[in-house]
Amino acid sequence: MFRWWTNRDPTRPTAAVTAVATALSLLAPPADFAPRAAEPVADLATRPGEDWGAFLGPTSNGRSAVQGIVSPWPAGGARIVWQCELGEGYVPPAVERGRALVFDRVGDEYRLRCLHAETGAILWERRSPADYTDLFGYDGGPRSAPVIAGDRVVTFDPEGRLECRSVADGALSWSVDTTAEYGVVRNFFGVGAAPLVVDVAGGPIVIAPVGGSPPGSAPAAPERLDLVRGLDSGLVAFDLASGRERWRASSELAGYSSPVAARIGGVDRVVAWLRDRLVVVDPGSGAVRNGFRWRAEDLFSVVAANPVVQGDEVLLTEAYGPGSVLLDLAGDEPRVLRQDPRRARPATALKVHWATPVLHDGHLYAASGRHAGDAALVCVDWRTGAVRWAEEGFGRASLAFADGHLVVVAEFGDLLLVRATPERFTPVSRARLVDPSGGPLLEPPCWAAPVVARGLCYVRGAGRLVCIDLLEER
Repeated sequence: MFRWWTNRDPTRPTAAVTAVATALSLLAPPADFAPRAAEPVADLATRPGEDWGAFLGPTSNGRSAVQGIVSPWPAGGARIVWQCELGEGYVPPAVERGRALVFDRVGDEYRLRCLHAETGAILWERRSPADYTDLFGYDGGPRSAPVIAGDRVVTFDPEGRLECRSVADGALSWSVDTTAEYGVVRNFFGVGAAPLVVDVAGGPIVIAPVGGSPPGSAPAAPERLDLVRGLDSGLVAFDLASGRERWRASSELAGYSSPVAARIGGVDRVVAWLRDRLVVVDPGSGAVRNGFRWRAEDLFSVVAANPVVQGDEVLLTEAYGPGSVLLDLAGDEPRVLRQDPRRARPATALKVHWATPVLHDGHLYAASGRHAGDAALVCVDWRTGAVRWAEEGFGRASLAFADGHLVVVAEFGDLLLVRATPERFTPVSRARLVDPSGGPLLEPPCWAAPVVARGLCYVRGAGRLVCIDLLEER
């Protein structure tokens, strides 16, 4: 067993934390800015295990390889290691080599902080101007999780600014205003899909759902996105080192689902569910190899959960209408293996709003439902779509898989440990994390996916990030 900082109150900074903390700020780059090489990054981690530098983990599926977690938790929940205040936003951190990259908004600035992953100490901080206002009244913070790729970290803010910085000190390597460069007509909730970094011939690339349009495409009524047409930049690949464009693909507009790397038919592919349509792309060239339309006809519908890939099969799920569909992508055209019945209720289908389902032993685990009141935590058979069990009361929860269990962050702040078994809903532990005064640490909305890295789990609520230890009791 590991033991970390047990002689102190983990909710208070130590002198050592204060000593290493620095506050740096960086505004927009000058006009003559040139791409900057990233500094080498030392490994600060003292715990063994797997990092989660990409959205939903190293394989983009919310599954951790950790073994030996504490089950059940002691009274009061898993041990709190540290916690920190956050500004606006809804995204989880990226964690790699002992660092947690945390992206939020404070006032009129986006803020990227690098924290020591095991203590919460601030290692550096960088800021950039923020001018986003949500059309529907949600907060103006980031919707797209940061992604760590080697010595660099990539962020995608709600206004469409794609930036690459050094993990070592936060210095800006390059920046692309995708909204201006590609004529993007603003989506309902700004930019929200996480970039994907993959290695290809010629060096790693950053693949971002951009969804640009021809000049003059913005409708008079900003919500009438059904009148907007795409051009040629549904997906755009940028060179990780320089930020220059490597390829662009598809005339689809962008949605909120993040692209996923996959092996389809034994060949490397990128699977991206854009505004209306799934596209399967060659990551080296950007050539579109396949496609399938799946979206509700409702004007205000969005797709946000990532595609779930198993072999040559891909599952898509949304909450506004048709629910889920399972596709076989091995052939020249997608083949529908099954789909949810029309007008199925969330508890009898898989109708996920945004939190990508977790696949384990032939079953999907997810929160099914468009609204907090109708959502249910469900277990669904991958092959048949049959709902094995459904349990209400957790809202639109987010999940991660760890050592035969589901770590569940309920929408209103409860944290659960549930056995990942199709036989029945089997909760092991349930806790409401509190500060020393007894106040809740996770307040709604809790919409960020949990992150599990080297046995530590990072969970986010409104205005706060909390790190708990899955491997050690209090």
